[in-house]
Amino acid sequence: MSEDCLYLNVWTPAQRADEKLPVMVFFYGGAFGKIAGTMPLYNGTALAEKGVVVVTPNYRVGALGFLAHPQLAQESPHNSSGNYGLLDQIAAMQWVQRNIGAFGGDPSRVTIFGQSAGGESVLIHLVSPKTRGLFQQAISESGTFWTNGAEIDSLNSKSDADTIGEGFAQSLGYSGPDAIRQMRNLSYQEIENATPWSASPFQMVNSRHFEPTIDGWVIPDSPDTLYRLHRENPVPLIIGSNADDGVTLSAGANMTVPEYTTFIQNRFGKDAGTVLARYPANSSAEVQERLAQIMTTYDFFDAAKFVAGSMADLNQSVYMYRYSYALPGQPYGAFHGSELFLLFRLPVPQDPETTRVGDRMIDLWTRFAKTGNPNGGMNVTWSQYNRSTSQYLDINGTMTMMSGD
Repeated sequence: MSEDCLYLNVWTPAQRADEKLPVMVFFYGGAFGKIAGTMPLYNGTALAEKGVVVVTPNYRVGALGFLAHPQLAQESPHNSSGNYGLLDQIAAMQWVQRNIGAFGGDPSRVTIFGQSAGGESVLIHLVSPKTRGLFQQAISESGTFWTNGAEIDSLNSKSDADTIGEGFAQSLGYSGPDAIRQMRNLSYQEIENATPWSASPFQMVNSRHFEPTIDGWVIPDSPDTLYRLHRENPVPLIIGSNADDGVTLSAGANMTVPEYTTFIQNRFGKDAGTVLARYPANSSAEVQERLAQIMTTYDFFDAAKFVAGSMADLNQSVYMYRYSYALPGQPYGAFHGSELFLLFRLPVPQDPETTRVGDRMIDLWTRFAKTGNPNGGMNVTWSQYNRSTSQYLDINGTMTMMSGD
């Protein structure tokens, strides 16, 4: 590990530099915390074997990637701070535009895709004025983007981000007009070690959670507002979530029934009664189950539907999915990130069905990268999304078109 981390990996099937193959650029997840694109998990071989060039860039995470502070904003001509990790992603996309031709890739046929925080990053890039022209298509896997979600707050306001940043500096013993200058004397290890992290929003309650900031420059406004106003870049899009996204992410809540009731009332306000009626709990075990269901529905599935609807208003090439295949031998269903085991062909317990589902996902993703349309290799047609039918593809042992919740 090093602060000198801005490297990327390229997998290419090209034999010549002039092949002009479609390009897929992947942004990893991990709650903008501890993950890196150089991890063995993100091996682009299986995707590249289908005739695409795959790029997995690193971007800074934690405080190094998302620390906002008023003194940092004063140094910026845009009065911005806190989105350095997103700027790293933008720099990677710019690198692709300049250099991917040397690897047989076509810079005019770039699909960005990402999972979790990477999926959120994709949704941010769709509404950021800094990224127009850097990609032509997008795939978002289980990306949240609500500023005030059911259980996950995906972005910080500028004022909240500054408050978190100032509190972080004070925890290291630095305050006053020279706080940032003094912090620059610390090693990156000291900064990293001082930053608690967990993928669970409940375990982050008393920690400093560094995440994207609505800074008015990279992110002009809250993404949900920008999608509501149709300010997004209306490129072809695949978007979806997993049937059990909330199961592992809600672990560690440890709430009693009264605490659960209070939590829902605080998060949902006037709609709390409706939520509690739909998701009642009479024991701590039920609380855990209900929190997982609420997160899966509101923070992930509804976010995907909201973006799909907005994008479909502007562009017919929008495809929504729900991944519901449970890997063999594990008790968590289609948990958050489990599709990556198949998309990147990780060594998981294999049976014919698991292999078949993985092959189909790889086919869908790469066919979309090539043509803007994932159809062509299944016995079911993946219908384009629209608000009236709310149709989505259920990705399981059998691929099925479904609608509704």
